[in-house]
Amino acid sequence: MICDLAQDGQIPSFAADVCIVGAGAAGITLAVELVRQGKRVLLLESGGRELEEDVQRLNLCEKKGHPLKAPHPGRFRVLGGTTTRWGGQILEMQEQDFEAHAAVPGSGWPIQKSTLQPYYQRALHAEGLIPVLQADEEVWRRAGVSMPVFGEGIVSYLTRWCPEPNFFRLHRELFGSPNLCVVLHATACAVLLDAEGRTVVGIRCRDLSGKERVFHAQKYVLCLGMMETINLLLQPLENGRAAPWQQNKWLGQHVQSHIDYNAAKIVPVDPQRLAQIFSSIYLNGRKYHPKLYLDAQAQRKDGIFSIAGTITCISRMESEVRQMKVAARNLLRGNISALGWRDVKQAFLLWPILLRVGYNYLAHHRAYWPANATYWLRVHCEQEPLSASSITLSAERNALGMFRSRLDWHISPLEWKTIQKFTAMAQRALEDAGLATLKVQPELALEDGYRSVTFDDSYHWAGGTRMAASAADGVVDLNLKLHGVRNAYVCSSSVFPTSGFANPVHTLLALTLRLADHLAGMESSV
Repeated sequence: MICDLAQDGQIPSFAADVCIVGAGAAGITLAVELVRQGKRVLLLESGGRELEEDVQRLNLCEKKGHPLKAPHPGRFRVLGGTTTRWGGQILEMQEQDFEAHAAVPGSGWPIQKSTLQPYYQRALHAEGLIPVLQADEEVWRRAGVSMPVFGEGIVSYLTRWCPEPNFFRLHRELFGSPNLCVVLHATACAVLLDAEGRTVVGIRCRDLSGKERVFHAQKYVLCLGMMETINLLLQPLENGRAAPWQQNKWLGQHVQSHIDYNAAKIVPVDPQRLAQIFSSIYLNGRKYHPKLYLDAQAQRKDGIFSIAGTITCISRMESEVRQMKVAARNLLRGNISALGWRDVKQAFLLWPILLRVGYNYLAHHRAYWPANATYWLRVHCEQEPLSASSITLSAERNALGMFRSRLDWHISPLEWKTIQKFTAMAQRALEDAGLATLKVQPELALEDGYRSVTFDDSYHWAGGTRMAASAADGVVDLNLKLHGVRNAYVCSSSVFPTSGFANPVHTLLALTLRLADHLAGMESSV
C-alpha cells in the first residue's frame, strides 16, 4: 500500500511493528526484509514517486570550512532515494578498515569484519547481484586477461555494479504487501519522546503545504542520509528538553566523506594494454570496474589512511556518451518510460560512437574508451576518523520550519599526505609496468598544497552518529540503537566509525540486514 500525505484526504490507520524513516537503499532493504520476516512495516518518505525541485530544496545547507564543490548533489528525496540516480557500484570494506591502528586516533570499529561477512553475502541478493562472480581472479580469467600485478603496495581490485540500481524498481513486487504501508511526502520533522524521555512514541511528519501527521509504531529506525539523520536528531524537541542523543558529545562530530581528486594526468605509453587493464568488464549482464588501492602493509608503514584510485576517461563527448549509456541501460532493463525524445535524437547524431560502444560491449565485453580522450588518475581518500568536520544547525529554517544544517568540512595534512604517497606509488607502478607516464598535479609537491584545491566529496558522507559500545564513545550501540533510548535506531552511513575507501552502500546494507535480524528477534543482543 502506497499513500501520499500531500494528496490523499486521509491516511489509513496502520498498526506497525516498525516505523522506518527514509525510503532509500537502507530503508527499502530493511522494510523488505522485515516484511519477509512477518513484521508490519510503516515506511515514511519525504519525496514522491518522481523528483520534485521544491522538495529537493529541503536539502540546502550552509557551508563552512574547506571549499567544497557541492554538498547538495547526490542527495535525493524521492521514493528510492539516491538509488534512483547512483550508478550502483558496490564493494566490501577492507579488513584493515575495521581494525584499530596505533597511528590513527579513533580508528577501528567495535565489531570485526567477520561479523558482517555473512551479511555482505546476503546484501548481494538484496542488491539484485546474484549471480555474480565474487573472485576477481575468475573475472579476469573469463575476460581473457591475466590479473594485473603491480609493484609493492599497489593492488588491483574490481568493484561490482548492480544491474538494477533503483531499489524501488528492484523490490517493487513487495510494495503491494498488506504488511507494508508507504507514505510519500511525509518529511520527518520531529522525534517524539515520552515524559520520561527514554522511549520514542512517534514521528511527526509534514508536507510542504503544512499538512501534518504523527505516525506511531513499536520501534523506529532512521534510514536517512548522513546529513538528514544528524539534522533530524539535532532539531529541538517540542517540550524544550534535550533528548538523550542531544546530550551526546559525538552527535554531528567527526563527519567524513571520501576526498575525490584528479591527482595526475595519465599519458598512455601502451593505450591498448592500458584499456585492457582498466576499462570496465561486462560478463553475463554484470559490470566489473578495475581500480587500484594501497595495501594494508604500506598504509600502516606510513601511518596513513585507506585510499584507492581509478583511471577516468574524459572526452569532449563525455556527457553525450554517458547519456547514451544510460539510455541503453534503460532499454535493456525494459524501462521504456525513462527514454525520451532527447535520447532518440542523440542516438541519431552519435550513431558512429554508439556503434563503437556496442561493438566493444558485444565483441570484447569491455567499455569503450574514445581515442581522443584525456585520462586521469582519480583518487578516493578516506578521511580521519576523528576529523575536524562537523554538522550543526544554522539559524536559517527551511520551508517546513526545521533548522537547516551547517556543514563545516575540513581537509587534514595527514589526508593530503595519504594522497601524495598513493599518487607517487601509483605513478611508479604504472610507469614500471610500461603502461603510462603520469603528470602529477603541481600542488602535490607542496606540503600545504591542499589549501588551494577545491575537492569533490564523492557524495559518500559518513560519521556523525558513530557506533560504539557506550555513550561515552559514540551515539549508537552495536545493534545501532541510540544510546539512552529503548526503541529507536539509526541505520545510516552516519554510524560508520571509519569509512575506508569503498563506496558505503554495500557495508550499509550489510548493517541493515543485521539490524533486520535483530529487530525480528533472530539475533540476540550483542
